[in-house]
Amino acid sequence: MGKYIIKNILKQYLLFLFITELFRTLFFLFYFDKSSVAGIGEVLNAYFYGFMLDNSSVNYLLIIPFFLYFLYSIFSSNIFLIINKHYTNFIIALLVFIDLANISIYNEWGIKLNSKAFAYLGNLDEAYHSARTSVLIGGLLAFIILSYLLIKLSNRFLWKDIPQPKRNNVFSVLWFIIAPLLIFGSMRGSLQQIPISQSQSYHSKINFINQASVNTPWNFFHSILANKRYMASNPYVNFSLEESHKEVDKLYDYKREKGINVLTNKKPNIVFVFLESWSADFIDELGGEMHVTPHFSEMASEGILFTEHYASGTLSHQGISSTFSAFPSTPFTYIIELPSKYNNLNCFPKDLQKQGYNTSFHFGGQLNYGNIKAYIYFNQFDEIIEGKDFDKNIPSGKLGHHDQFLWDRVLKDIDDYPEPFFAAAFTGSTHSPYDMPVNDFKTFDSRYDKLLNSMYYADSCIADFITKAKEKPWYDNTLFVFVADHSHPSPFKHPFYSKEVRKIPLLFYGNVLKEEYRGVQIDKIMSQTDIAATLLTLLDMPSSKYHWSRDVFNPNTPNFAYFGLNNGYGIVTPKGYYTDVMGFDKIRNYGFDSPQDSIAIRRLGESYVKVLFQEYLDY
Repeated sequence: MGKYIIKNILKQYLLFLFITELFRTLFFLFYFDKSSVAGIGEVLNAYFYGFMLDNSSVNYLLIIPFFLYFLYSIFSSNIFLIINKHYTNFIIALLVFIDLANISIYNEWGIKLNSKAFAYLGNLDEAYHSARTSVLIGGLLAFIILSYLLIKLSNRFLWKDIPQPKRNNVFSVLWFIIAPLLIFGSMRGSLQQIPISQSQSYHSKINFINQASVNTPWNFFHSILANKRYMASNPYVNFSLEESHKEVDKLYDYKREKGINVLTNKKPNIVFVFLESWSADFIDELGGEMHVTPHFSEMASEGILFTEHYASGTLSHQGISSTFSAFPSTPFTYIIELPSKYNNLNCFPKDLQKQGYNTSFHFGGQLNYGNIKAYIYFNQFDEIIEGKDFDKNIPSGKLGHHDQFLWDRVLKDIDDYPEPFFAAAFTGSTHSPYDMPVNDFKTFDSRYDKLLNSMYYADSCIADFITKAKEKPWYDNTLFVFVADHSHPSPFKHPFYSKEVRKIPLLFYGNVLKEEYRGVQIDKIMSQTDIAATLLTLLDMPSSKYHWSRDVFNPNTPNFAYFGLNNGYGIVTPKGYYTDVMGFDKIRNYGFDSPQDSIAIRRLGESYVKVLFQEYLDY
């Protein structure tokens, strides 16, 4: 019995994997024009880079067979094999339906099949009449023929010779212990620290190839789970969408004029740095007074420090997409985790690329986290470097290479870039477990000791990077932008819903800044989403398509910042701020001089998040 079960579940695995690769091949053949332009090498790479997600997807399908085989081994009844047979036939038909739908819909959407397909279930009549009869008939015939042939193959391959069952208790125990480790480990994507995501399959500068690499059923069901709570409905209902738009339009109704020009020229190189978990609490100039970032403080005295800058979200992937695409973080869900929505997002480094900038992104760990890799590849950065691309002899921590080695690689690569360049880097040593390759410099007698010491280490690595960069010929024409990806709890122990927890550093630095603006502090209330319009305006480039972003150097730009929480949001204004967290009865108001101000800002806040969430749903 044991030999039969092992052999048969391997056959089921191979059958589901075969169907996956069959439909990837059909996808390439159906879109042969795109495949031929990409070339045979890129097409073959899609199978290679897509395998891990294919393997994860197939192992999800083996969960039910695992239990059925376990019951079969205990009770020695063929009824469990019969159930498994019908389950397999159902899965075959489901896979055929999903993959055919993907092939059909890709031509119209330009993206993989996703949860948006459910929006059409309420308008089946419209969908029916909008589709060509030939397409409907062809699709139905293809579904019937392919399902029939694959089910027939399954019956011959899996269920042709069913042996007389013989009970084996030892095998049953071993099966129940070992098989889940293999199946659930594969579902997760092996023992790697970061669970598998669509990013695992992204590898090419050709987005068609990346789309083909991503497993269609895995992507489809992931998009459903990611949107299951609010798949098609806006959770904010106090005001109508029309009323909300009026409130938001008033917020952005201001005189657009050129603000101060802080740069010595219009086409500098840009080194753009995301600082992992750097809270304003760790910066003396922003009220920290813990003296853990002395070199950053020195740089702030020579650059432009934004003292009222807030993170758009609470996680790295939210911060990166909010900054590059100027799309604020939404409650409940993350737009960067859904490649199906990327087509609707702009990305200012891509705009720079169109103006002749060479673009790159460096990270010392795995970019799979939060689908950052998929997002960066989708936006076609010229060079993407992550942990696996570093020399194998370079020391590494649990989450990747330490900051000092990241900066060494950035310096080495920049020397080979044509100017102007946009070189982005994402630090990692200030992320737990804080396993930096140096001893602690100070004891703070708190549970934050490791974090605070990692801040000191990261700060020293930046100082070393800047010192070495000053010796490079490209330094004098380079603007350095340092911004945290998000904040982090600190010894100050602010409540999780407070604005202080969302406050993060933003610093412009470099010799490309005009002398009169070095050491200046800008106190306008802003968020990460405002960086795009601010930089593009400084470079004399249009920024209107980033409609959530504002140039903070424009004196007419209103003072406010929005930030998203996992289940709520906050609004910061000069009159005060408030946060609204679902699941908590009380909306928290702070600093308002009058109830009228509080009510007006609360109305503005809910209007803002309603319009934002509706835009997310519509993408």
